[in-house]
Amino acid sequence: MVRHVLFAVLLVGCAKGGVGNPAQDDANGQVVIDGTVYEDAPDHEFHDAKVFEDAHVFQDAHIYMDAHVYMDAHVFMDACVPVQTQLLQNPNLDLDPPGTLWSQTDINVAYPLITDQDGIVEQTAPYKAWLGGFAQAAPNTDVLWQDVMVPVGTTSLVLAGYYEVRTGETGTTVYDTGEASLRTTANVLIENAINLANTAPTTAWTPFQHSFTNVSAGQTVRVYFTSTSDDTLATSFYFDTLSLVATHCP
Repeated sequence: MVRHVLFAVLLVGCAKGGVGNPAQDDANGQVVIDGTVYEDAPDHEFHDAKVFEDAHVFQDAHIYMDAHVYMDAHVFMDACVPVQTQLLQNPNLDLDPPGTLWSQTDINVAYPLITDQDGIVEQTAPYKAWLGGFAQAAPNTDVLWQDVMVPVGTTSLVLAGYYEVRTGETGTTVYDTGEASLRTTANVLIENAINLANTAPTTAWTPFQHSFTNVSAGQTVRVYFTSTSDDTLATSFYFDTLSLVATHCP
């Protein structure tokens, strides 16, 4: 403030025809006006912070360093481009030896569940899953499963594939059943994907798709196929060309 006031005094002096002594710089870099010494560097007009160093001109964070302009994570780092990941290994069931990467409990160990037997043409060769097909008293349940890790941040989880149902049963009474579901690794049901029975046989591979309402993000889950039969008139439940696709942020 002193420098600005002095400048105004000098202007007034000039306007009055030189009243008062003019300002002079002495050898020590001081300004002398009317015999009074003022502590000021030479050429003070060029060192005033208001001109060259004012943060509002050159260093104001709102101009150069404000995160909202250059480094705001919401602008540059928050974007998510979802990806889709196939979670099943050997989803087409076709790796050798048959049953690779799948677990199974079958009614008769002489007849593995992933096979090229029974004469029905596979949806994708050379193998398919064949559950049921026996007419006998208990034990009469087949189980095929695979445990998978659902990625953190998963927003969609979809099980899809193909099935066939062939049966010797007749009528509208349910005797034999098959299903595909999502379970915990302790076999606790999370959600059914498809329920099949002898009352709805097919004559060709039929596509199915189920989007789970519980995506179990960040958890290990079990993709589970099973069949149960009674002791007469067998029903076979076939599955092939499977996928479990998670949509998530990478």
